[in-house]
Amino acid sequence: MLRTRELFRNIPLLFVALGFFAISSHAQLPTKRISKVGVKTDARPARLAPLANNPRAAVKQTGVSLSFGLVDFPRSPDSTALGLNSRGDIVGFYGPNVPLYEGTEQSYLLEGNNFQQLAYPGASYTGALGINKSRKVVGWYTNTGDNFHAFLRKGKTYTNIDYPGADNTTASNINDAGTIIGIWFNNADETVHGFVLTKGGYTTIDVPNALYTEPVGINSAGVIVGEYYGQDFVLHGFIYQKGQFTTVDYPGASNTDLTGINDQGQMVGGYGDDVFVGDGEWSTPYPFFLDQGIFTPLMPPLDDAQVIWTYTLSGNSFVGMYVNSLGNIEGFEATISQ
Repeated sequence: MLRTRELFRNIPLLFVALGFFAISSHAQLPTKRISKVGVKTDARPARLAPLANNPRAAVKQTGVSLSFGLVDFPRSPDSTALGLNSRGDIVGFYGPNVPLYEGTEQSYLLEGNNFQQLAYPGASYTGALGINKSRKVVGWYTNTGDNFHAFLRKGKTYTNIDYPGADNTTASNINDAGTIIGIWFNNADETVHGFVLTKGGYTTIDVPNALYTEPVGINSAGVIVGEYYGQDFVLHGFIYQKGQFTTVDYPGASNTDLTGINDQGQMVGGYGDDVFVGDGEWSTPYPFFLDQGIFTPLMPPLDDAQVIWTYTLSGNSFVGMYVNSLGNIEGFEATISQ
């Protein structure tokens, strides 16, 4: 199926009441935590932490609508939409059992209604995660039993990216200035670190005392958003700007992440309690829009959506994926109107 960008247009958003969600009774199940940038890690036991409360934040109830369309790689059982640029080009994964990262995923580039397969030369599996205005693509690749390696694709040429001294590296996004963000980790170390790559220079970015720091989105000014696990084993969103971290928690929710930020400083992300679909643990199953400190819950018109994840925000459009009760996964593109 080709992109159906105009499948739904100007659908008023439905809003959910805060405090509705509870800690999942399945928190100890032997599942895999699904990572936004492609790292499969054992799920940590969830602690019963107090609900986050940010007195400076508010939830907006009116004034936003959504146009929506599906993104399907042809003849693939599952598809995701992960990277989006200002031209409307999209990158993502396709294949069975994505994005559980079980060694089956491949990637695509969608320009207009034309899909192109993306494959790092000689690699068994390729995961494309970000694309900028110049159509430079970043992501990761691996072979069976091998470590993760990041890549940059410029034109038809692929360049390997490895954080110095790291066993594993993935690149999660790239802005129009060419700055790349991602994560690195060593096999003997449970801590996952974020990084920024600018003009050949690497900088590690770790939220202080975090167990896991995962940058996901970056805008043209270099402002980065993402997620981290604190010592409380709770997932928090973060903004990283000029060397400083700011924690972002959706009011009343136990988990929060930020996944995309545009050049106006508006953001998308997710909130809620862990949801268990199939053999995956999905944190933050409900999406939101954040503008000037105001959270707006987003409810795309999807039947049987158990999880809705956002990814890159470019202008007023964002991409993502949803999971139904059978574990089927499909990508989407949405545009916010205010």
